[in-house]
Amino acid sequence: MLFRRLKMKTDNNFVKAKIISIGDELLIGQVINTNAAWLGNILTNNGIEVISTLTIGDGEKDIVGALDACSDVEIIVMTGGLGPTADDITKPTLCKYFGTELEFCQDAYDNVMSIFKLRGYQMTERNRGQAYIPKSCTYIPNRYGTAPCMWFEKDKSVYISMPGVPFEMKNVFEQEILPKLLEHFKVTPYISKVVMTTGVGESFLADAIKDWEEALPEFLSLAYLPQYGMVRLRLDGRHPDRAYLQQTIDNEIDKLSKIIGQYIFGYDEKPIAEAVLEKLKAAGKTLASAESCTGGTIAKMITAIPGSSDVFKGTVVSYATSVKEEVLGVNHDDVEKYTVVSQQVAEQMATGVRTLLKTDYAVATTGVAGPGGATEENPVGTVWIAVAGPNGVVSKRCNFGKDRGNNIERASITALEMVRQYVISTEIKD
Repeated sequence: MLFRRLKMKTDNNFVKAKIISIGDELLIGQVINTNAAWLGNILTNNGIEVISTLTIGDGEKDIVGALDACSDVEIIVMTGGLGPTADDITKPTLCKYFGTELEFCQDAYDNVMSIFKLRGYQMTERNRGQAYIPKSCTYIPNRYGTAPCMWFEKDKSVYISMPGVPFEMKNVFEQEILPKLLEHFKVTPYISKVVMTTGVGESFLADAIKDWEEALPEFLSLAYLPQYGMVRLRLDGRHPDRAYLQQTIDNEIDKLSKIIGQYIFGYDEKPIAEAVLEKLKAAGKTLASAESCTGGTIAKMITAIPGSSDVFKGTVVSYATSVKEEVLGVNHDDVEKYTVVSQQVAEQMATGVRTLLKTDYAVATTGVAGPGGATEENPVGTVWIAVAGPNGVVSKRCNFGKDRGNNIERASITALEMVRQYVISTEIKD
C-alpha cells in the first residue's frame, strides 16, 4: 500500500499545492486551525494535490522562510496576517519577497467603503490602509470583509494570500479563487470514496481485505482511518479519464462489500445514527433509549439527524439507581444482587423504556465511564449494552478502556450498531 501511494504521489502530471497558515494564535493553540483542513479538503476534491501544510508565526522571517520552503509546487495558498493592525505584516513582507511596493487600489478601497457603509461604520485612516496592495499582484475582491485577497505569479507558481477569518476565506476561495485556479491549471481528476465500518478492529480489517488491497489498480490508494468505535476506509485515486476512474472505484467498492459487507454501515462520512434511522424508517419502526453511563449521548447523536422524530420517540437518562427502578422498572433485588453494571439491569432498562415509550425497539447502556466507580468485577470502561425488540433482548458486555470521553463515545456507537444489527436480523427472520 505504501509503495502504491508513493508511486502515485510522485507523478509529475499532478498539480501540487502547499498551505501556509499565518498567526501566532494558531501556534499557541488559542485558535484551532480549521482553515488548513478546509482548504486541504476542497483543493484535493478539485484535483489539486496538497503536499504539506505549514503553520507559522506573524514574523517576517517566518513568512519568508515558509514561502521559500513552498516554492517547489505550483500553488501556494496563504491565510492570515491581512488585518488593519500593526502586527499584520503579510502585505509588506510580500512586497519585499516579490520585489515590489504597495500602491493604492481603488477597487479595494471601494470594497472597504461598501462594507463599512453596510455595517454603519466610519472609515478610518487605518482601514484606508487596507486598500494598499502590492503593485505586482492581481487584486481579488473579498466581498465578505475588508482584507484584500492577492494573486501573485512567480516562476510558474501561483501564490495566493487570503484573510484568516474562516467565513471570509471560504467564500472568497470558493467563489473567486478556485475557479481561477482551475482555469489556470490543467488538473488530473481526483475521486474519493469513504467506506464506514464498525464492529471490527483495524488489524482484522487489514487481514480480511489483504488480497483485495494488494490487487488494487496502481492509480488507486487505500487509507485506514480509525476513530472511536469505527474504522473508515478511504479509497481514492487520480486518473486523466474521470469516467474510468469513477467506474474503477465503484467496481472495487462492490468487491469490498462482498468481503466485509456485514461491517459496512454507510459511505462518505455517514453517521452511524443516520444509518440506524434509515433502517428503522424503511421498516416503519420506532426506537427509544435508556442511558446511564452514556448520559444522553445516544439520543444526541440520533436527534442531530434531520427527520429523526419520525423514528425516535425519546430517551430516559437514568443516571441514578432510583430512576432505573422507579421509572424503568428495574428490579431492586437484581440491582442488589448483580449491581447496576450488569446484564440483568441493562436488559431490564431496555425492556422498560420500550414499554414506557411504546416503541418497537429500545437500546440501553449502563457502565463505568470513569475515572471513579470501578470495582474488581467492573473496572473503568466496563459497559453493558442491551437492545430490546420484537424478538426479545440481546445484550453485550464491553470494555472500552480508561478514558471517560472515549468510553462514552465508543459505547454510544456500539449501542447504535447493535440496534442496526438487531433490525437486520429481525428483517431476515421475518
